[in-house]
Amino acid sequence: MDRLSELPDSVIFHIFWLLPMWEVVRTTILSKRWLNLWTITPFLNFDETDSSFDTTEQFRNSVQRPLLRWDGVKVLKFKVDTGENKSINGDVDLWVRFAKKYEVEELYLHRVIDEIFWADDGEHNVYWVPQYLYSCSSLKVLSITNCYFRIKGNVQWNHLKSLTIVDGFGVTEHVINQILCGSPRLEVLIMSLLECGKSLVIRSASLKELLIYRYLDSYSDESYSTAELRIWTPNLERLDVKGLPYRKCLFMNVSSLIHATLGFSCLHEFDEKYCDDLSGIDGSLPTSHFLGDLFGQILPSIKHVENVTLVSCCFKVLGAMIERCMNSSSPNVKSLRQRFHCSKFVGMIEISPLLKKLFIEVGECVPSYDYRDSLRTDSNVYLQLEKNLPMSFVLELRKVEVTLVEGDILFPFLEFLLKNASKLEKIVFRVKRTMSPSHHSNSLRLASKRLLRMPRSSLAARFTFSEY
Repeated sequence: MDRLSELPDSVIFHIFWLLPMWEVVRTTILSKRWLNLWTITPFLNFDETDSSFDTTEQFRNSVQRPLLRWDGVKVLKFKVDTGENKSINGDVDLWVRFAKKYEVEELYLHRVIDEIFWADDGEHNVYWVPQYLYSCSSLKVLSITNCYFRIKGNVQWNHLKSLTIVDGFGVTEHVINQILCGSPRLEVLIMSLLECGKSLVIRSASLKELLIYRYLDSYSDESYSTAELRIWTPNLERLDVKGLPYRKCLFMNVSSLIHATLGFSCLHEFDEKYCDDLSGIDGSLPTSHFLGDLFGQILPSIKHVENVTLVSCCFKVLGAMIERCMNSSSPNVKSLRQRFHCSKFVGMIEISPLLKKLFIEVGECVPSYDYRDSLRTDSNVYLQLEKNLPMSFVLELRKVEVTLVEGDILFPFLEFLLKNASKLEKIVFRVKRTMSPSHHSNSLRLASKRLLRMPRSSLAARFTFSEY
């Protein structure tokens, strides 16, 4: 029985989409029915990154020859990943024009640009998004990497629902406004931005998911701390803002927000000694107090959100953030996820009295400060927890999930939860498989024994232990 020939076209075309086109052509040997099936597939994937092409000409031929033999009716998905191939911008224009001609619905245009190459040759070899693409009304999904945006007319993406821009150049406030005005059905907007000195205004009534990640393409950029972010999205359900901080963040209308992820860090986020050298917001790296104030701006505007994730890689930033946010209650937060590299996460929990689910991830970049020694004195930390944490916090808590890389800084906190959370139902404890032998609690076996010996006020509380 020829099971391959019996597969429906939809399954075969999906298989084709998972392979680069030069491998799809080779599937003709698998079955008689597959002999010419690749010539009508609506999914065209020209990915150079996993190929064995030695020259740009070989890659160019691997794209052009299948397109010349293609005899389909409509292109549903079209992907071009040029890898590090340079000087083929004219060919890419032809390929994108081909996709538009056949009313492409999903277009993935990815390029890899070497930083040195960019610095030496400037904008000449960077691919500029062609003007005709801005009028491609058939698009529903568009993902663009390492390309330059310059819009001369109006954007006509009337059916576009998802837009991803990674390392986009020329993504200014004006360009984003043109895109949003010309995309009335856009629901998902993902942006990873290199040009951090530019402010953004996101105003859209259709957006449901918004992710903004900012970072520097070089340490010489000193203008990023002057940028501002303003958001007016009444139907937004998920918001992620990560990376380097804005000067101001104003969320003017996010009334439908359900999930929020916030994470601002210093440039040298994994080296704590740089936090002492941060000198302000006037053209230099932001101080921890500045970042604390930034969180203070944001948290009041998302106090209605039920699922919050707070990410911080900077020890001093987290401390300043807690000091400034304690007066900002978040009564509706029912699920809180915190990824911190230190133990000061406790302060953020105090603002969520109705919390039901708590997820804590403690990484291995724990700074070697004196507090680590004091944390090993369980009695002192336990007394501090009982003094600071209100009992209202633990009344509704049902689930706690802990991911621990190293150290035993969480055990006093877990002991407090077991003693006071009377409705606790489940504790999931994960620990890294290979641990430093200097910390006895890093052994999963010893950690589980230690936790199981702790008194529990909830008889329904159950433990799950695992390694990762």
